[in-house]
Amino acid sequence: MAIIDKHIGHHLSNDICDWEPGEKLGTALRFCLSAFAALILFANTSHAQTAVGGDTGAPVPSTVTCIACHGALGAGSSAAMTPRLAGQNPDYLAHALSMFKDRTRASDVMQGVAQNLSDSDIHALAIYFSKQHPPLAQGGPAPDPNLVTAGKQLAEMGAGPGLAACFSCHAAGGKGNGARFPSIAGQPETFLINRLHDFQGRAKKSPPAPGTMTAVSATMTEAQIRQAAAYLSSIEP
Repeated sequence: MAIIDKHIGHHLSNDICDWEPGEKLGTALRFCLSAFAALILFANTSHAQTAVGGDTGAPVPSTVTCIACHGALGAGSSAAMTPRLAGQNPDYLAHALSMFKDRTRASDVMQGVAQNLSDSDIHALAIYFSKQHPPLAQGGPAPDPNLVTAGKQLAEMGAGPGLAACFSCHAAGGKGNGARFPSIAGQPETFLINRLHDFQGRAKKSPPAPGTMTAVSATMTEAQIRQAAAYLSSIEP
């Protein structure tokens, strides 16, 4: 099962830190507001804290805003329910940021951040985070071993014809598959649960296109969501 929609036109489902327009902000989005405050201080001309962007050698814009939500080196945050950016496919990250900048992907916070980034900034940030390899995000109890075992089965084999294996789209080990299917290995458990609930909420609002993540998530039970999240959060990206 893919954590982003297969349907190319349904870009809103590709999000990393995204809520439907008009939804309540919730815990994670309130946490992300600290990044918006940081943005006021560091936007446009602030490049005081820089790093070297991957193989290009290009300076990377200040990552203060990114880290405020996504944790040190983009490890993700269990408390904020934000995803891991570290080790993610750079084309996926760049595409996501470009869509936030163009406002074709929903998230008030991320749209506000991305609109201050140039195309070269987006490229440099995508390369930078793709090269980071921090430890898995901590912040909660270890996943239940029984859930992990059941989640491994779901990720590798699925559950019958109605629920495809996670790795059938996201590649072996959940490492990701190009720009459309991000890495889901090592994502914070709370983020994965929240993300799948978000897809289910969308499915209730309108019939999802067959084969999309929204359609797949609509068939998942709460137990299966918890199982998949427990396993995926426990494996190395």
